[in-house]
Amino acid sequence: MKTKRIAVVAVAMSLLVAACGDDDSSSTDGTTGGSSGGGSAESILNGEIKCEQQYKGKSVSVFSPVRDSDNDKPIADYVAAYQPLVDCTGVEIKWEGTDQFETEINVRLEGGNAPDVIDFPQPGLLAAVARKGFLKEFPADLADNVASDFLGGWDTYGTVDGKVYGIPGRSNIKSLVWYSPKAFADKGYEVPTTLEDLKALSDKIVADGGTPWCVGAESGVATGWVLTDWMEDFMLRTNGEEVYDQWVNHEIPFNDPKVAAVADAVGEYVKNADYLGGEGLVKAIATTKFQDGGLPIVAGDGSCYMHRQASFYASLWPEGTNVGPDGDVNVFYLPSPSDGPKYMLGAGDIYAAGSDKPETFDVLKYTGSADYQLEIVNKRKELSPNKSIDFTQISDPFTKQLSELQAGADVFRFDGSDMMPGAVGSGTFWTEVTAWVIGGSTEDFVNNVEASWPKS
Repeated sequence: MKTKRIAVVAVAMSLLVAACGDDDSSSTDGTTGGSSGGGSAESILNGEIKCEQQYKGKSVSVFSPVRDSDNDKPIADYVAAYQPLVDCTGVEIKWEGTDQFETEINVRLEGGNAPDVIDFPQPGLLAAVARKGFLKEFPADLADNVASDFLGGWDTYGTVDGKVYGIPGRSNIKSLVWYSPKAFADKGYEVPTTLEDLKALSDKIVADGGTPWCVGAESGVATGWVLTDWMEDFMLRTNGEEVYDQWVNHEIPFNDPKVAAVADAVGEYVKNADYLGGEGLVKAIATTKFQDGGLPIVAGDGSCYMHRQASFYASLWPEGTNVGPDGDVNVFYLPSPSDGPKYMLGAGDIYAAGSDKPETFDVLKYTGSADYQLEIVNKRKELSPNKSIDFTQISDPFTKQLSELQAGADVFRFDGSDMMPGAVGSGTFWTEVTAWVIGGSTEDFVNNVEASWPKS
């Protein structure tokens, strides 16, 4: 998943001591070993995993797009969060991160060198390799956890042709609008609660001499994904979840009139010179780094009032920016139409099994648990799709706010481009939407993407 890969590198760390371990339990090379004394309890996860040091001397490898960078060392956090499982079972966790996940996982699987646990940021890629026979179907008890433990919709993203191959790990939400509470207060603007109100507010800001929106979509070879997120959010709000699913699964063509209508609805915002502050700023969307897209909001001078971007953007504001309800910048939910359900677009990671060892499935079971995921929420300020997360135990107020927004949605859908074939979702959809925003026609945009869709 494109934004998650970016977010993992950029997000600020909040290092906490693991519940049943300490900083010495994890090494800098991404491994942690079982304690010699064994687990002090008879079981964890309400008895689902016995504490008998049954995996002492054994290891489980995790292959992931999460990797260390010069400024951030997330691997230690992810490994340390397994410490209760390590203490209980004696298993050793070996984490390998890469910035070439999509390429390398195919090489590993096709070469017969499958990792035990695979952290997929794209359900579409998980489904593709599952259909090739490279993944192991979950045993019944783990499949039951997938069906029962997560927010609505999340149980489906690791299920392929009726078989369960993946368990949700972490999540992020995209149906958000960033704004300056002070700038809104100074002008007497209220946070809109319907899509109609959002349009009216945008028009009001223009009438008052301000610029309602700022957008940046440049992201190297991934330029355009910011705009595909706009399309996905408005597909839900314009046509509903059933048509959204048909679109993602190519049950309707990409150039269907319903899709063209969504592009035009998005264009009312991102191709609107009045909303962006001039025709030059519309064309500049393609060359403005996505990291810089929302920065004019911080100035609070009316040069930009709103920026639609995912939850990970919290880490990209200038140093010293106070983020949250009482901060320099905050978020509100990108509203649904007044007569529709509360739609939430998001993304995340699904963990699958490359081996069918008992220790592999117990690591997956623990990865999907509220115990593990709460540790990651607090260590990494990332969200969890597990519906048993206790919000009162989330230490960061802004992360708690985002978690509550995620849980409050009526309908959740995964990032559509991440569900489409790679040649489209991370190919022509990105390139054609970029050409469209800087002056191309809606007809060319949707026809060109449709022409690129794989025939089989």
